[in-house]
Amino acid sequence: MIGVGIFFGFLLIEKSVSREIKFKDHYKLHITLFLSFIFGFIGSRIFDIIFFEKELNFLNFLTGSSTFIGGLIFSVLFIILFTSIVKLKTTLVLELLVPFLIVAHFFGRIGCFLGGCCYGKPTDSFLGVKYPEDSFPYQVDPEIVDMHLHPTQLYESFALLVIYFILKNKPNKVSSYLILYGVVRFIIEFFRNDPRGSFLTDFFSPSQELSLLFIITGFLYFKFLENKRTTYPL
Repeated sequence: MIGVGIFFGFLLIEKSVSREIKFKDHYKLHITLFLSFIFGFIGSRIFDIIFFEKELNFLNFLTGSSTFIGGLIFSVLFIILFTSIVKLKTTLVLELLVPFLIVAHFFGRIGCFLGGCCYGKPTDSFLGVKYPEDSFPYQVDPEIVDMHLHPTQLYESFALLVIYFILKNKPNKVSSYLILYGVVRFIIEFFRNDPRGSFLTDFFSPSQELSLLFIITGFLYFKFLENKRTTYPL
């Protein structure tokens, strides 16, 4: 499902890139995105090791789970550094990246639902779903057998779809995405029941802490662009 999301995400980028980036810079963009995926994968595994306090070794890196937020942070940091090296406009590349991220993440969360990871807490709500007894949730927590669980993966997929249409025609997608997704992820974390790990404090999950960082960064980025437009008006 992540592969499906990446495919459709690339279609969105290709649809926009011809209007936004000169033809001779297309290959630079493609190289940047490809390498950012690699760094994103590395970041997703490193954050998993940190959150669950695992030993930092090759086996845990290779076989561990992945965290979307960790991957996103590593990808963005790489893009900021690499675009400055290859002389691409960083803000433009990040703007092009947002719809791609939303679409890939939308399909990825559906994959989480089908695989059983990132599951929610037990619920009596009509939205609750029941997984087979040999599925991942029951392997992690046998006590929830016969219980219906919040489909938190689908909650997030639906929220991402809403965010996509909200941002579709907005000029500054990056700051809005950081704020909206940060809020959505912070709320959904209250309904998650899979192992969440810990970082800095046990009051919030690591993903909630990083969601707050996303929200703050989104506001700061918005302010940065506003100041830039004021200083260098078109």
